[in-house]
Amino acid sequence: MLKINSKGIMFKVLVMILTICILEYFLFTIMSERLTGRILENMIIENSSKNAELYSEFIGNWIMERMQEISMYANSPAIRTMDWDSIEPYLSQEVEGKLDIYDHFMIAELNGNYSTTLRRNAGNIGDREYFKHAGEGKTLMSNPVISRSTGKPVAIVAAPIRGSSGNIEGVMAGAVNLIKLSRMIENFKYDYPNSYSYIVDKNGQIIAHPMEELILQQNITKESDVISKDIARASEEILSNNQGSNTYEFDSVVSMNYYHVIPNTDNWKLVIKIPVNYWHTPIRYTSSRLTLIGLAGLIIASIVGFFIAKSISTPIIRLKEVFTRATAGDLTVRSEINTNDEIGDAARSFNKMMDTISKLTYYDALTQLPNKLHFDARLDIEIEKSARENTMLALMIFDIDRFESINNSLGHSVGDKLLKSLAVKISCFEDYNHVVAHIGEDMFAILYKNFKEKGEVLKLSDEVRNMIRQPWVIDGHRFYITACVGIAIYPEDGESGDNLFNNAFSAMQKAKSRGRDNYQFYDPSISERLLELMNLDSSMHHALDNGEFLLYYQPQINASTKEIVGCEALLRWNHPELGIISPSEFIPISEANGLITLIGRWVLYTACMQNKLWQDSGFKPIFVSVNLSSVQLIQENFIDMVSEILEETGLSPEYLELEITESVAVKNYDYITDILDKLKKMGVRIALDDFGTGYSSLNYLKNFAITTLKIDRSFIHDINENPKNSAIVSSILAMGRNLKLCITAEGIETREQYETLRNKGCDIIQGFYFNEPLPLNEFEKVLK
Repeated sequence: MLKINSKGIMFKVLVMILTICILEYFLFTIMSERLTGRILENMIIENSSKNAELYSEFIGNWIMERMQEISMYANSPAIRTMDWDSIEPYLSQEVEGKLDIYDHFMIAELNGNYSTTLRRNAGNIGDREYFKHAGEGKTLMSNPVISRSTGKPVAIVAAPIRGSSGNIEGVMAGAVNLIKLSRMIENFKYDYPNSYSYIVDKNGQIIAHPMEELILQQNITKESDVISKDIARASEEILSNNQGSNTYEFDSVVSMNYYHVIPNTDNWKLVIKIPVNYWHTPIRYTSSRLTLIGLAGLIIASIVGFFIAKSISTPIIRLKEVFTRATAGDLTVRSEINTNDEIGDAARSFNKMMDTISKLTYYDALTQLPNKLHFDARLDIEIEKSARENTMLALMIFDIDRFESINNSLGHSVGDKLLKSLAVKISCFEDYNHVVAHIGEDMFAILYKNFKEKGEVLKLSDEVRNMIRQPWVIDGHRFYITACVGIAIYPEDGESGDNLFNNAFSAMQKAKSRGRDNYQFYDPSISERLLELMNLDSSMHHALDNGEFLLYYQPQINASTKEIVGCEALLRWNHPELGIISPSEFIPISEANGLITLIGRWVLYTACMQNKLWQDSGFKPIFVSVNLSSVQLIQENFIDMVSEILEETGLSPEYLELEITESVAVKNYDYITDILDKLKKMGVRIALDDFGTGYSSLNYLKNFAITTLKIDRSFIHDINENPKNSAIVSSILAMGRNLKLCITAEGIETREQYETLRNKGCDIIQGFYFNEPLPLNEFEKVLK
């Protein structure tokens, strides 16, 4: 038997080692418990706060979907009739498919009388706040009430019903059963005993709760048999703040409340209750295991304790790391922890949460196809793969031609249903070699892989367009649609995802410019043209300040006397590098970038000022004609601007003529009619340009306050050879004389054309036969 001398060095070393081991054991145990507790507690607090926010946003979005749903019903043709006999079968069928949400639908007249899918003539809701707000044009989710139809606690989603004139004809509403709402939020909790979620209104009234008997029966700020004084005190903080957390004790159990205001409600709050033991349990578990191991031996306990602490702290740190990456915006991160404890539960909850967020982020809510964010990421991945394997990719972008006309004529609900149906058919192309995505309102993309030649891409483009051309029937409407396709090939048309996408989009725009149902492979000239337009756009912002714009003047001649009676002011841009640029090049750009209003004012002011200077210099008074764009005409202060310019320049209104085209006039018929009336009352001459090429409705001649018709040059150039054009010109002249309008013919290039028009009785002649548009100094020579 080994004997150890109590006074010997071995005993002292052993005592010292044992003492160190004991101290290290207790120190390590205490530190491990505190460190693990702090990390786990902070992680759960952060996770719980974010969960409260995410769940609140989810409920808020769910409520917004209900509001949009009821609003969509309210704006449907069937509902807008306010005929309950036709509405009742429709709503009864609709509510059958939505009984997991609504108890019933109802329609109320403006006097408050209402009928529901449960009972006709159910009573009057004129005293209900939601009815009053909906009657004022608001779409809302009401605060909880007891349904007069079912006697159940409900929240009413209400929206105004507007007639064809836009006036409110009644109210459409759906009753959301609060018990069903309670069941929906049952999953908004932690997998731990006595953990649950509930909803309260702004006054603390319980709206949704796993204990259904508490709904609308208990207020969390008022003491009762189920609400302790400590709970009521803690709950006052919930009502005072939009978000946060607090602690309370009930039946010797300490719990945490994490709460957050729910969007799209009247300050409702979602509250998540978590017992504090949720994160204390693993800490106690660790301490007990360390104690048992310590009893087996101090040295072994120290070693084993170290590894146990490490085995516990490592997954917590790993979980914290994935939370940090997710907080930084990495939606692909997932936890690989799969233990059967609370940490494993938290990891699995995190993964489920990230799956939900990823779906909302990377997939289109309407079509369920990958969205542009997802598609861009996939495109970058496939480009990297193609670069390694030296293969080609084809990116096809297409959108529906004139899709906005479907929305405008049939309603956005029909447009949405069309997109969903289209997405179903387009998704049929999805396979290993094709990636399909919905990247915009009516815009889709297909990434084509593993092809050998462009002919295969063209074949796919034809298949897509043929599929889209098929007849579509949505809500009883049968119509046909087409699409334009832009195609870019990797790597020849771009070596990065952004370049390839931009070039495919440019090709699509080029295809659309050639008309409906077209396709276009990308060509560098497309980008070159876009670059030219961008450079012109950039240069134009300084052109007015740099004095680069100038006016040319083309004489307008009295057909009988050959005297100059007027002139047309024509804008030119003397670009410092490109020279003279035609208005057909830069006017569309100026209309798009908004500079047309400044340029148009400069043209009008300069033309009026120059005409006044000619008169002051002794020249015979003539009128000056200025062309107007549609953008200028719809300016709110257009009439005031014309009046101010005439006043500033001193030019009498009868010496100013403003030209508009038929196409401009009919786009805003009522508004333009009013503008022209005001201009004519001022004494300004009004000319209808390019007459005969557009709508040429006699109704316009009757209602527009015009003084002059300008016959388009397309009828003039072969007037002596084409009997039809000659007859059209004669008819316009006869009509003009009967309407007491001045008739101007433009584009006169030969003596024969001039003599024919003079003999037919044309009033004013304009064209190269007399003079082309002239710079100021040359025009003044002609004017003398």
